[in-house]
Amino acid sequence: MSKKGKITFVIFIISIIYAVFFMHPTLWRDESFTMALVKHSYTDIINLDSMDVHPPFYYIVLKCYLSITTFWTSSLFIKVIFARIFSYIITLLSFIVLGKTAKSLNVTGGNAIQWAGLFLAPSIMHYATQVRMYALAALLLALLLNQLQHYDNSHKPGHIILAVIFASLASYTHYFAAVSAGWLLVLYFVKFVFQKYDTHSLKISIGLFIGMFVPWGIVAYFQVQSVAKNYWIPQMNWETVLTDLVDLFTDLNTQTMFDLWAAIALTLLCIYPIIWSYRQMPEKFNLLFSFVMADFMLTAITGLLVSVLFRPIYLARYGYPIYFIFIFFIVVMIGHMLDSSWQRSTSHILNLIYGFLLVILIATNVGFALQSQIINYDLRTFNLMESVDGYKNIPHDAINVNPNQSPNAIAQKIVYIDSINKKAKIKNFEISHLFGNDNRKLFHGTFDNVEMDDIK
Repeated sequence: MSKKGKITFVIFIISIIYAVFFMHPTLWRDESFTMALVKHSYTDIINLDSMDVHPPFYYIVLKCYLSITTFWTSSLFIKVIFARIFSYIITLLSFIVLGKTAKSLNVTGGNAIQWAGLFLAPSIMHYATQVRMYALAALLLALLLNQLQHYDNSHKPGHIILAVIFASLASYTHYFAAVSAGWLLVLYFVKFVFQKYDTHSLKISIGLFIGMFVPWGIVAYFQVQSVAKNYWIPQMNWETVLTDLVDLFTDLNTQTMFDLWAAIALTLLCIYPIIWSYRQMPEKFNLLFSFVMADFMLTAITGLLVSVLFRPIYLARYGYPIYFIFIFFIVVMIGHMLDSSWQRSTSHILNLIYGFLLVILIATNVGFALQSQIINYDLRTFNLMESVDGYKNIPHDAINVNPNQSPNAIAQKIVYIDSINKKAKIKNFEISHLFGNDNRKLFHGTFDNVEMDDIK
């Protein structure tokens, strides 16, 4: 094996080991909501989710997956880990789909070094293993982009049909995935108009995309109204915009200005390979990346504008699905750029400096992310397991839960107490700590094992 091959292999193995630290049964409150919701019937999932602020497709798919993979166990610890594996598998599929999309443009995509670069990048592993809908939304956007590119290459209507299906499923997975999907369709429509393609199929596809969302559209309208009246997302200002940047472009979690500067540094390090790509990579690849980059920006701008004009509704993680695709292509560019540097002495030193800075930044990010992961989740897993074992030995059917704990801890304990067929009893607990819209009907419908005194 060559020296380059050995380095690639080591980095690849590091990325695999890195993922293991994210495979734990400890839950944060949104994940607790997911696991509480998927224990219900499919009909109840839809009914309960209609009271929340997300569409239901992910929950239905996750329930189906868990019913197939964990039918043999009643342990919620195992089910949570399998749910994380589900998100990871979906992310792997996204990587494969995007790799094939790159190859259709005569660009190497999907190799081991690109895998490592992507999965060690900020935020990727966090959402690639989270028991939420963001990984599935990223896959559906990747499939949409793949089919739009195939249509661009072949002009076969079948690709447009598949594109509409994937865009619609993305809409039923997350509303901002719908925004990203919609902008991708519009961007490709503009491209086809300028290139004087027959846009009839794409016009129909945009109409179908909108029409296929109508069945859930009424529900979505009332969900938005509930957000408009009372929700927890903060007002938009420069501080929250910078927080969104930090939340996607770093995993440092030092709660200092260091996080912001690290996010800015990574953003700047993304600019150099983009400039290099526009000068060196195939034109078709650069055009597709331009659409991805524009979609990333338009999704964020849409969320920020709605938040400023109407009601705060956008968070950084809502842009993760298109961010994932953006980072994938950045990694592809970096891989090609560093490969070419060995062939040209003029750019060799500059690219070596760039590679060194990038490695330092990514290594710092991974180091802090691992530290946060171990302290906040992996170590607490043992305390959680001890608590659940202790609950099993209590002869009473109702377990008192301390209301002074964090909302994450309370939601997590409610779910695990339910998994051992016991009720959770909480005094003086504010539901709004778990549900920003203070939806008591949703709370009691989802967490149906909770007895509460002195509800606030």
